[in-house]
Order: sequence, then structure tokens, then C-alpha cells
Amino acid sequence: MTQNESIAVEVNDVTKIYKIYDNPNERLKEAIHPFKKKYHSDFKAISDLSFSINKGQAIGIIGKNGSGKSTLLKMITGVITPTSGSIKVNGKIAALLELGAGFNPDLTGMENIYLNGTLMGYSKIEMDGKLESITSFADIGDFINQPVKMYSSGMFARLAFAVAINVDPDILIVDEALSVGDIYFQAKCITKMKELSKKSTVLFVSHSMDTIKSFCDTALLIDKGHMVEIGPVKRVAQIYENIVNQEIADMKRVQSLDIFVNSETDKKSSLLLLEEDPAFAKRANEFRSGTGDARFIRADLLVNGEVVNQVPFGEMVTLRLVAQYYKDIDSEGTIGYMVRNHTGVDVFGMNIYNKAKLVPKMQAGGILEVNFNFRNLLSESGKYTISIGLKPKPFEPLYLDSVSIAVVFEVPKPENNYVPGLIFVDNTIDLQVIN
Repeated sequence: MTQNESIAVEVNDVTKIYKIYDNPNERLKEAIHPFKKKYHSDFKAISDLSFSINKGQAIGIIGKNGSGKSTLLKMITGVITPTSGSIKVNGKIAALLELGAGFNPDLTGMENIYLNGTLMGYSKIEMDGKLESITSFADIGDFINQPVKMYSSGMFARLAFAVAINVDPDILIVDEALSVGDIYFQAKCITKMKELSKKSTVLFVSHSMDTIKSFCDTALLIDKGHMVEIGPVKRVAQIYENIVNQEIADMKRVQSLDIFVNSETDKKSSLLLLEEDPAFAKRANEFRSGTGDARFIRADLLVNGEVVNQVPFGEMVTLRLVAQYYKDIDSEGTIGYMVRNHTGVDVFGMNIYNKAKLVPKMQAGGILEVNFNFRNLLSESGKYTISIGLKPKPFEPLYLDSVSIAVVFEVPKPENNYVPGLIFVDNTIDLQVIN
């Protein structure tokens, strides 16, 4: 297979510009104006985007609302065309974009199945062979013979997804379509998508980072129409988390953390009552975001009072966090952590408000030390990371400081007892033999 044959989707310098009019009359006035007067403003939804997706790759597309994700998918599927640049698609596409796209509301579910099959290039005989798989997966009973305009959003999603995955697409595109389904159906869809990804290319848009991390091997981050990063899903998800946290801080119109990170006077401040760990500071500055009114200066993992980077299963562990405050904080806050595995999936965490505790009001120059003590019940060997966060108020999204990779540690493979799953949960077991 040549390099070009191995590529499923290739996007080259793509830009999409929408014309924005203040009212519909201005569109007509612009069209008939004798001197071609411009009545619109340009909105650049996608700007100079270039990337390629290999066949068999499962890629998650992430970004805030309005970042350009849906516009990109519509261009890949051919629903809209780019203003400039080119998109090459190698294979047959099945797409779940907006709810109802590609379905005629006046036709029954059964009729829409055959309609979609025809649009995909299948004959009636071929669709007859796929019908049982589609209706079984959709599981909407007798509603299959009712007009789809009578369907709930969940029923609509079931049928649309069932059709999309059973027409043997080379490329499956899913844009938040699973968000309207129940938990059981979402799990069913993810399982089917994982099975499909072994032979097809999947482009998946979701605001659920756990779903993206568990399903995709690669992620594409788009922000304001620009590609920020494409690469391993764990790394891209961390960049996205930092962007979101920093923008929340910026919306509060407080100073950026960069001022404190780069400030020499901060480094030598007499207010720094505890020694800052240089290794932690170097790592944290790459992965941190927040207002900068306070920042972590240490994050240590301790076993028997000693700093460690390897924690055997069953050991008692202390996560020691130390934060320096640079401004008075007049509200009670909170501090917590999250342990993630090598794929970036959240495994467990703790926040002091979970234990009915809050950080007291703090003054500039104050030092906060918090020790979280727990037993390591991570049953899967391998590398883990710990993210940490410090907030001025417990239930608001604003962070004083957030570090997505504060600690890295390893759980060695146990020598004797095998425990299935990510984390060990103790059980009491009653066993009896009944004749």
C-alpha cells in the first residue's frame, strides 16, 4: 500500500469563511447593488487547517463550542465546501452530524433505512440483507413503521446510528450524536465503534474527555478555527484542559499565571516560606493554568516519609501539596487531585470538600500544606499521573492554579496475586455448596 493509499482523509490548507449579514435584506441588496457594495462581514470558521488521517485510525476531535469542529466535519462529508484549500477522502463515508440529517421526517423509520441505503449506493436487495442488523441494533420496536417525526431524540439517535454502522462505511463520522441516548445505548455504541475501528476510520467529536480517551488513539484540538495540536490523545487532552482553565481565569479578568511563572522577583520573594522544588516547578510551568493569585510550589508522593516515584500495590501513600498565595483570598476554597492512567482516563481522586473541609481564607504570603493519605489500590501495573487543582470557591470552575501533570509515578507488576480491573475493591465472599 502506497502512502497515499494508506490515507483516509487529507486536509490541505482549508479555510471556511461565512458571510454574516445583519439582516436578510442586506443579502439581497448586496446581490443587486450595481457597484458590488459589500454589506456583509466575514467570519472565518476554519483557518488554514492541514492534517491527514490514516486508514484504521480512531481520532477524537475536541474543542470548545464554536471552535469549528462541526464545520470541519461538514466539509469532510461534503455537506459544505471549503472557501479555499482542498479535502481528499478515500472511501465511503457514513456520518451522524446534526440530529435528523439525512432523514425525511415524513417517512417511516423503515423507509428512511432504505432511503439512506440508496444514498450510500446500496441496492434494495443489499439493504434487505442489512435490515435485521439495523432494526436489532436500533431496538425501537414497532416505531420502526411510524414516521420519524414522531420519534423522540433518543429514538432518532438509535436509528441513525444503527444505519450508519451497518452500511459498512470506510469512514465513520460521529458528531455528538450519542449525547441524546441513554447510558446503555451509549455504551452499546462505543463497543460497536471499537469493533468498527478495527477495519474502518472513525472521526469522533465529543465533549466527554473520558470517552475520547478510552476510544481514540489520536486527538485533534481546534480552537477558534485553528489547529492547536494533533497527536496522542492523552497529551492533546491535557493541552485542552489547560486552555479551558486559563480562559475561565481570563474571563474573570484576573492576571495570567504567566506573570508569576516568569517573574524573577517572584522566584526570590521573601514571601516564599517553604523551598520550591525546582524539578516540580519546571514540569508544572508546562502544564499549569489559572489566575496566578496562588500557585503550587511542591507536589510530593511519600511512602514512609520518603519521596518516591514507584508505589507498590497495597502501600500507604501520602500526596503532599504545598501552595504559595500571592493575593488575599476572601473566600473559603478547595484543593484536590485526580489520578489518571497511561491513557489519560480518570481512575480516582479526592477533594477536601468531599470530606466536608474547606481551605480557610488566605492572606498574601500565606503557605498552604495539605496531605492526602490513602492506600494504593491501583491493580494495573504501569505509569500514572496526578493532576492537582486549587480553587477560591468549591463549586465554581475558576482555578487559582491547576497542574495537569504534577506527579508521575509507577505501579510495579505484583509478584503473586493478580487483581483484575483498574482498581482493587475489597469484597466479603460467602461460598457454599448446595446439593
